[in-house]
Amino acid sequence: MDKIALILAVIAGFIFSGTCCRINKNQEKIIIEDSYIEPAGNYYGAYLAGRVAHIRHDFNISADYYMKAVEKMPSDTPLINQLYIMLTSQGRIDEAVKYADLAIKNQDKSPFIYTIKSVYEAKHEKYQQAIEAADKCDNNFARSILNPITKAWFYAGLNQYEQAIKSLEPLLKDSSLHNIYLFNAGAVSDYMKKNQEADKYYSMLTNIRGAKLSNFPLQVLSNFYIRNNNQGKLNLIKSLAENPTNYSTQKIIEDINKSSTSIAPILTSPLIGLSDSLLGIATLLKSQPDVEEISILFASLAIYANPESDTPKMLIANILDDKELYKEANDYYQQILPEQYNYQIAQFQIAKNLLAMEQYEKAEPILHNLLNDKPSAEIYISLGEIMRNYKRYKDASIYYKKALDIFPEALSEQRWAILLALGSVYESMGNFDKAEEYIRQALSISDNHMVKNYLGYSLLKNDKNIEEALQLIVDAYNQAPDDGSIIDSLGWALYQFGLYEKAIFYLEKASDASPSEAVIYDHLGDAYWDNGRKYEAVYQWNHAIKLKDSSNELDKESVLQKIHNGKSAHTPLTIDKEKLEKIISSIEK
Repeated sequence: MDKIALILAVIAGFIFSGTCCRINKNQEKIIIEDSYIEPAGNYYGAYLAGRVAHIRHDFNISADYYMKAVEKMPSDTPLINQLYIMLTSQGRIDEAVKYADLAIKNQDKSPFIYTIKSVYEAKHEKYQQAIEAADKCDNNFARSILNPITKAWFYAGLNQYEQAIKSLEPLLKDSSLHNIYLFNAGAVSDYMKKNQEADKYYSMLTNIRGAKLSNFPLQVLSNFYIRNNNQGKLNLIKSLAENPTNYSTQKIIEDINKSSTSIAPILTSPLIGLSDSLLGIATLLKSQPDVEEISILFASLAIYANPESDTPKMLIANILDDKELYKEANDYYQQILPEQYNYQIAQFQIAKNLLAMEQYEKAEPILHNLLNDKPSAEIYISLGEIMRNYKRYKDASIYYKKALDIFPEALSEQRWAILLALGSVYESMGNFDKAEEYIRQALSISDNHMVKNYLGYSLLKNDKNIEEALQLIVDAYNQAPDDGSIIDSLGWALYQFGLYEKAIFYLEKASDASPSEAVIYDHLGDAYWDNGRKYEAVYQWNHAIKLKDSSNELDKESVLQKIHNGKSAHTPLTIDKEKLEKIISSIEK
């Protein structure tokens, strides 16, 4: 796959080369790259409105404004080159093709402009035109991977079986693509009712050592052998499921077990096979760094080819999740219908994203509905998080314990986070002994920096085992020196031992790393005050009460008292000076 990765890296450098703007990695702003538009004519307001919508990730609205702007702009504006890509990525291919044609006239060099046109032609059952458009994609990626697969389905649409199979042959030049060749050759044969040939290719695919089937191939092969009443092959295929513990995979296998030979074929149109091929390209691209936009483009084409397919919608939503665009991701998850295999997973992801957006009241009923269908540790954990944020700590502990019951001891690496969460809710309930018990269980399983930091911080707060507490925090810092909460713990610990100058250094560093965490500014204010920097202390406390306290630790009333009345002199914790210096000296530079 190294060769493929290299091709994809080169393609990534071309696809947006003609566009006038892009979204930066953090999705925070638009960066103008290749063009400057003079503020003349009545198009400029539409362009600016499009820019604002783009920044806010309202891409459909942005595209609408850009189209208005383009109507009044010169015909060779670079914005046209961006517009057809944006429209395609939003699934608006019928509109995108109009601007793709204009871009072609403007000598657009994007390698996939003809891919968009070829899928458009195929959607309208103009398969010969689709082949002609695909042949104009003249780059290594198109020749070696993209065109062999898509053209096979275009030829299938023309009922030209031999040409369809021959189209796939370039895939045989790369051993890593043999499974793609075999599946598509089998699927084309299956669609064209060449059962003997389909069985030949499917059998070769399932005989590959280490072969695994993702959901769509699992469905297609199973569907073929159910219709042909071959139980032996069905048992083999079910054993090759790529992820047998996945909810949708389990549901597919359950449906296979219930099916009869009268089941309808899955491959009833070339567009279904084309859609899966485009999805395969999108999935391949998703695995490569910095080409998510291209992956979304191909997934959108897959949806266009077969709107009933839920998997490309899931892929786009997953990419948006990774970018923390939770609302936009949920727009795709909500398109997954109850009768589709990915419905339960989509519903859980919707609930997770609502939690990330702190919309707990919307997430809770979704999770309860999922519980009624099939309980899972992930659902219990999510409900525990909701209860913890509602400060219903007893209820949270019940859900976390139910999650623990699902994970056997053999899966201990998956238990430590739940144990840590349990410890946190017991500490919130004022039962530190019970909290410490669970946190130490977590520490016995994992030396993760979060566990060390939490235990060390909690021990110090409770004036217990202070030497061990400091060592745990220092160890956590050495593991994760850029984590704002851990830097804060270290600074706060140094403050507790009266090392105010050192404390200020780390607390200032923590505020840079996590500038929205209220409790850090409270700690920094305390350190400033006891170091004689009282005006700065009051400023930091004022800042703290204006921020949201995600730690649930900040006592705003206490902070207000300090702002108005100052604070009493701090009494440092006592520890052997030599031990203290030894622990602090272990902080890695």
